[in-house]
Amino acid sequence: MARKTQPTRRGFGGVSEKKDRNGRTVGWMAYYANPKETNRKVYRQFPTAALAREWLEGEELLVRAYKRGTADWTHPRERDAREHARGVLFMDWADEWMDKWGRFKPKSAREPLAPATLRRKRLLLHRVKQVFGMRALEEIGVADVNRWLDTCGLDATPKREAYIMLRAIMRCAVQPPDGRPALLDRSPCMAPIPRRVLSDKSLMVEVSAADAARIKSFMPAYTAVSVNVLLAFGLRIGELCALRVDDFDFDRMVVHIRHSIRRGPDDTGELRLAELKTVGSMDALPIPPQLVPVLREHIDRFTDAPRPGAMLLRPAKSRVMSDRTLRTQLEKAAVKAGRPDVTPHAFRATAISRIIHEGGEIKDAQLFARHTDPLVTVRFYERTRGEQTRRELSELAYGSMFTAPRSRLELEHEYERAQHELARWADRCRSLHTLLEQDTPGGVSANG
Repeated sequence: MARKTQPTRRGFGGVSEKKDRNGRTVGWMAYYANPKETNRKVYRQFPTAALAREWLEGEELLVRAYKRGTADWTHPRERDAREHARGVLFMDWADEWMDKWGRFKPKSAREPLAPATLRRKRLLLHRVKQVFGMRALEEIGVADVNRWLDTCGLDATPKREAYIMLRAIMRCAVQPPDGRPALLDRSPCMAPIPRRVLSDKSLMVEVSAADAARIKSFMPAYTAVSVNVLLAFGLRIGELCALRVDDFDFDRMVVHIRHSIRRGPDDTGELRLAELKTVGSMDALPIPPQLVPVLREHIDRFTDAPRPGAMLLRPAKSRVMSDRTLRTQLEKAAVKAGRPDVTPHAFRATAISRIIHEGGEIKDAQLFARHTDPLVTVRFYERTRGEQTRRELSELAYGSMFTAPRSRLELEHEYERAQHELARWADRCRSLHTLLEQDTPGGVSANG
């Protein structure tokens, strides 16, 4: 066991020789009283006594400055850690951050991100590393980050997501979650997060019955039923691609939404059925009676039923229909039908908005849309109702202030709007008539 010689006494701290059990000198220990914790000492070992005394002299100056109040004092261990952190490249720290924390859902118990989400996040990180990758963390200043925000060339939404990620990386460098000493004193991400911009999903493009029929006519025969299913159930496109024939219960007249589609790690590999993002998305939705013959005809012509696990949409070269392929088919059909603004999500928006337009409550729309967060439905409700109300008020205000004859162009626009509303109400009348006919086997009596 190592032995220590008597320490060398001096005014500040001391230096003692360390020896092994054979009496050979193995080093020199310098020490002094911790100025912030007087009952503890600070130690540091050196190969020679001269180096130990030199270090002690430097520490004495730091402690005196601290006691005079002219400087702060930090433990040598903490100073060493910060010095070691100097020169850590952004790319190295960013990769470590992604591996340890970034690939998991926020505020979750290590629940990994969906492969597609993780792939998009890695692509954004690559863009950020192209700018800051070879620079040391402490060299990246506020001006550098602000300059990147102004010149990064990303669209609004990707830029917002990339900046949120950069803030998280720098925040973890200031206070590492694994308890290691800080790599930075403060984050250079001082700019506010860019405001969220309305996506195409927020524009609430609606599809009329005539539009839906035209779009369907331009779809491939084996996927044409997608238009009916999307409008009937307000599904997300990944949920539609994951539907199996067995999910349709024609005895109970419900369809079970159990899966979505997903690829393997990093959003690569073959498509497969996967669990939905949230438990709230799993539900049994009623099948409209008018849809039954359409579904049965499609199942008989284009599926492998009654084989167990037969997919509703059966692609030619794979087991599971690709959401990208189906999206392309729908968008091309919409263009040919004269509605290039219609996206797959527009069918879902139409299904939800019709519930709201026909007097449904927010809770009804939430149940139908399977929104886990009711605030999502509230925002949808406000946009849908608000747009209609603003249009009506605008027309009323214009009509009350201006009495001059309107131009031919104005009359044509109003005529087109009136035709659209007439078609919508005609669809509504036909639906109500059908329900009334179904409600009374012999039809509606003269007394109602």
